Amino acid sequence: MTKQPWRALVISAHPDDIEFSCAGTVAKWTDEGAEVTYCIATDGTAGTQDRDLMGKKLHDIRVTESEAAASVVGVTEIVWLNHRDGYVEYNLDLRRDIARVFRRYKPHRFVVLDPTPVVDDRFINHPDHRAVGQASLDVSMTAGTTPGIFPELLSEGLDPWRGLRELWITGPAGGPVVVDITSTIDRKIEALTCHRSQIGDDTAAVGEWVRGWCAELGAPHGYAYAESFRVVSQGPGFHAGEQDDVDLPAAEAPLDPRSSPT
Repeated sequence: MTKQPWRALVISAHPDDIEFSCAGTVAKWTDEGAEVTYCIATDGTAGTQDRDLMGKKLHDIRVTESEAAASVVGVTEIVWLNHRDGYVEYNLDLRRDIARVFRRYKPHRFVVLDPTPVVDDRFINHPDHRAVGQASLDVSMTAGTTPGIFPELLSEGLDPWRGLRELWITGPAGGPVVVDITSTIDRKIEALTCHRSQIGDDTAAVGEWVRGWCAELGAPHGYAYAESFRVVSQGPGFHAGEQDDVDLPAAEAPLDPRSSPT
């Protein structure tokens, strides 16, 4: 029997979070035949200093930008939760919304934002990132996998999904699992530059910065360019006996000890 394509669900707080953090890896996955869906938790209405642009006008622009960026890396479906940009709180409504998407798309790999408040004493994580990241982690363990949590989802035909194999955490801190994106770095940059409302018109400078950052991540492992993650594949959210039949390559950390987060 032919194995079905494996599925990934990538959830972010804002349009462009995915492109900054993991678009090179996503492009590799779609090239390998994976079915990847994006979920963006906010409406993207606050990401500007222009008072005439903020609000619905900016939302419409960012939807168009996100669709273009997703297309570059082979992603055709984006789910918008439309929580208010900049106002996201960790609460039951957020967890329910994420659980609904998790159950509907049944990911084998679930890519979530790092909820760490402060990264290496140099970076304060956005409060929307923290809320969405923590809620996503909790959904993978409880609300996405357990029928008694948000039982109203059962009436929507959304049974718990107990086939998750790996949870990938992405964010500025990185992690010990390093992915070689040398073959997809150009598409990562192209996807990021679709977000013109955020990065401005100097796309060459943005591309140079991305190449430098990804080169630093890849150099210790012999990769020209890389992205890095923390990957969890054990614990209460994972049910090896209930997985469907897919050919999912295991995530492996490089043996080089310098792969630890820096």
